[in-house]
Amino acid sequence: METVPFRLTITEAGDSWVVSCSSRSGEAHESVPAPYTTDQLRIVLLEVERSLMRSCSPVVTRRASLMERAVRDFGENLSGAVLAKKIGFQFDRCRSAALSDGAPMRVLIRTYGPNVSRIPWEYIVDPARDDYLALRVPIVRNPDLMDPVPPLEVTLPLRVLGVSAGPADLPVLDSHAERDRIAKALQGVHSKNVDVHWLPSGRWSDLARAVRSGEWHVLHCVCHGGFDSEQNEGFIELVGDDGRARQVYASDFERLVAESRTLRLIVLNACESAVCGADDVFSGTAANLLRAGVPAVVAMQYEITDQAAIVFASEFYERIAEGIPVDRAVTLTREDVKMRMGSLEWATPVLFLASDKARVFTVPGGGPEHSAPGGRDHQTASGGAPDGSVPGAATDEAEPGAPGPRPHRPRREEPRQPSLRRVRAVPPLGSCHQLALGPRDLLAVADADSGTRVFRLATGRLVAQCFPPEPDGVVQLAWSPWPRHVASRHESGSVVIWDVETEVPAKVISVGARTGEAVVFSNDGRWLAVAVKNRVQVYDAAGRVRADITVRRRQQRPGAWSVAAPDLIGPLAFAPWDRHVLVACGDGLVRQFDFGGHEVMGWPHPRAVVSLAVGADRLVTGCADGRVRMWSWDGHLIQHTAHGPRPVHLALSSDSALLAIAGDDASLTVWDVHRQRTAAAAQLADRPVGAGYLSGAGEFVTGTANGVVERWAFEP
Repeated sequence: METVPFRLTITEAGDSWVVSCSSRSGEAHESVPAPYTTDQLRIVLLEVERSLMRSCSPVVTRRASLMERAVRDFGENLSGAVLAKKIGFQFDRCRSAALSDGAPMRVLIRTYGPNVSRIPWEYIVDPARDDYLALRVPIVRNPDLMDPVPPLEVTLPLRVLGVSAGPADLPVLDSHAERDRIAKALQGVHSKNVDVHWLPSGRWSDLARAVRSGEWHVLHCVCHGGFDSEQNEGFIELVGDDGRARQVYASDFERLVAESRTLRLIVLNACESAVCGADDVFSGTAANLLRAGVPAVVAMQYEITDQAAIVFASEFYERIAEGIPVDRAVTLTREDVKMRMGSLEWATPVLFLASDKARVFTVPGGGPEHSAPGGRDHQTASGGAPDGSVPGAATDEAEPGAPGPRPHRPRREEPRQPSLRRVRAVPPLGSCHQLALGPRDLLAVADADSGTRVFRLATGRLVAQCFPPEPDGVVQLAWSPWPRHVASRHESGSVVIWDVETEVPAKVISVGARTGEAVVFSNDGRWLAVAVKNRVQVYDAAGRVRADITVRRRQQRPGAWSVAAPDLIGPLAFAPWDRHVLVACGDGLVRQFDFGGHEVMGWPHPRAVVSLAVGADRLVTGCADGRVRMWSWDGHLIQHTAHGPRPVHLALSSDSALLAIAGDDASLTVWDVHRQRTAAAAQLADRPVGAGYLSGAGEFVTGTANGVVERWAFEP
């Protein structure tokens, strides 16, 4: 199955970054302020590297999560700069299209400029998933090359040349353990498809002789490496004739590799082999090898511990032997390093591709590429050849003219009706006024005591209790996309942003009593919108008002029925690109404002809109007339449900394929967006007070006024 590429280009332009993207879903261009100056970036990169090194320490502290804070903040700032506004909107559209097609997605990053070229983009945070993007989607460095090398047609087995260098004057690497783990990974049914040959020494002369005289498809190097800032060139360290270290610079390595017609993948298990110079991306060892004609290179952008290098190499080749594309194999191996090592070294490996294709090998007679989004590819060593994988030689197709196998006719079965499977999430919580589903499996609940409690949804464990000094009823809850902050709006007119970790307010904003209920965070967490009578105020992280938008009464045509004035407005939502606010009003018109207060779009309804849900390609509105409507962002009505109960809460699945509708009559309906019909229905325990979608589990979550929290698995 073809991978869906999302091409992201970041270019430095003075104090700004010019960010552009392209995919089959469209293109976008943005000029954004650089999140860091040159001096600030130098300092924050040192903090990131320091956190990385501390995470590798065997010493365990009580607050191990503090080590990750600098890295997490850095990734969030990158996300806020390059995945916001129009770029973020196109990214969500591309991801939704990939999910809809059942195809894997790949992010290709190309950088121009001394600062952006040395950023570890693998730490960028996905704002929609509140997780590092590289742990979910392949992130690939894609330098600008004129003529990428086409896939190589190979005859199995795939030949891997390994070299491990241990110079006498450098620290000893555990290369024997890595060799043993790789050999073990390639045993079994896949061993016939992969032939690994290790050089007897790590001398440059032996490597050069082997590359020039043999036909190798993969080169695996276990050695030290670095970047020479004076010479502005990367290098690896092999063994000289005297047994001491010999630096082999990128340009020398490139000349050798260029002599091989068959090399298609190089794995450099060498520190800083992915680092490039300030003014030339091809000064780095890995990028230089792409220019030599190698379509795929895996390299390291930081020093990597022996243990992490061994885990990465063995798991990577195990997946290569299973027939998994090279970019997907790197992504899955990152997860292995993260879970087994418990460190931040999962982001140290970097994948470079010479083009937007990861298909570097083909096998005569092999089948088409098959891959499963979000999981391992179905193709095995006896099937076809997916991107950069080790395919098998057999195929299930019969020769032309040959009698085929007798077709299997399965017994006809009656189609099973879709249903909702009810799973109790946490023990009953008692009286509940508001419920909000947050990131990382967190659930915020406003109870009868005017406080906000935070639970871990999977276990039901109470993780935080946030109580104001005096009793003050909560009228609305809103989660930041980051798991540390949840906002509560109170009857007294205060909006409190709670630090869940310390259980104390991080910020208190006074907006006045009885001025409204609506409060919502932007998708990137940088803005907080609050409805205040007939205005919407947008606050930044420091609590400053960045926009004050007045919502005016809709003008009436002569002789038309009068409608309610938009004195108290809400609910609110942010558009996917986070620079526009959506405002539902009592006059039935949902308005879209920019931060300058200009109304740029409107969606009219016959009655007031009581609930909103936002997808990458659509706006969903729940109207007091009992209908739910779906709109395009340019104002066109796409579809609507039949009249039913008042839809007080909406939850849209991450791929926008399913919509949960909680009615004021305690009904729960799942609407099939593609088929435009009700897919399943259930009855809640009481009046709903919140609904959300748990993307990691693919389930809807509801909470009711009597404190019953349930997870609903839709079974087609």
